[in-house]
Amino acid sequence: MTNRYNLAESSCDNVRPPVNDAVFLKKFAVSRHEIDMKKEAFRRWLRERLVTQNRLTMGSIVAMIAIGLVATLIEGVVFFLILWAGFIGSAPLAVLTTVGIQVGILGLTWLGLPKQLPDVQHEAELDGENVLISAAPNMTAVWTYGLGSMESDRTWVERLIGMLTLPQRMCLAAWFTWNRLQQLKGIAVDPCAMVIRLLHKEAERVELKKIVEEVQLADLPSTVRQLSLIDGVVFLTRQSVGLSLAPRLLDDIADWQTRQLKDQGGEL
Repeated sequence: MTNRYNLAESSCDNVRPPVNDAVFLKKFAVSRHEIDMKKEAFRRWLRERLVTQNRLTMGSIVAMIAIGLVATLIEGVVFFLILWAGFIGSAPLAVLTTVGIQVGILGLTWLGLPKQLPDVQHEAELDGENVLISAAPNMTAVWTYGLGSMESDRTWVERLIGMLTLPQRMCLAAWFTWNRLQQLKGIAVDPCAMVIRLLHKEAERVELKKIVEEVQLADLPSTVRQLSLIDGVVFLTRQSVGLSLAPRLLDDIADWQTRQLKDQGGEL
């Protein structure tokens, strides 16, 4: 069967694609979201997508470390001046006390990290059995944890604690994001690409049950956990567990498709 998107076999072989993406796609009557990519093309797209996401994640780590170090320095100076001027006359002792306080705050904050940034657990019934599915917190949640809640209904005590622990939270957020980066580097491309291809094809919410039926997965919980790390894969948990793709991810796939069509003469 001839692929209707195989432009290389069409009568337009010698036509150079226009520069404008929309004009190029319209010329061959192809919608940005209707090109059916092959499995290998989706694997290539996902590898490139993960490289980009890894770089962005590393940028977040650098930013968190910078904010954390500056905040730690400011907090240390304030603590030192208060202790030295109001409580301790010895500067070296004030420095040691300041360091001890900051380390103590870091330890207490670290103990509370698993409760602040936990994996979200969902139960799904598949073939009469309950399967536990985990979803990692997204980067928005990590930044919110590091910078603190912006809710206006917090008490003054909560605001004070939030300010005092901001340097430590930012440092722990950087450490958490570093671990997330290592998990991103360990993503199994093949099963994740197959699931994303199905989500792209359906262009709507896909129930976990249908994913199991359509895609052969050796380890469903592990694959779903890895999918939760990919920016743009959306978990929908109302009544049952389902997955979908955010518009930004659909746009990224469409842009990649367009570039490939131009570079390869229309075959994906």
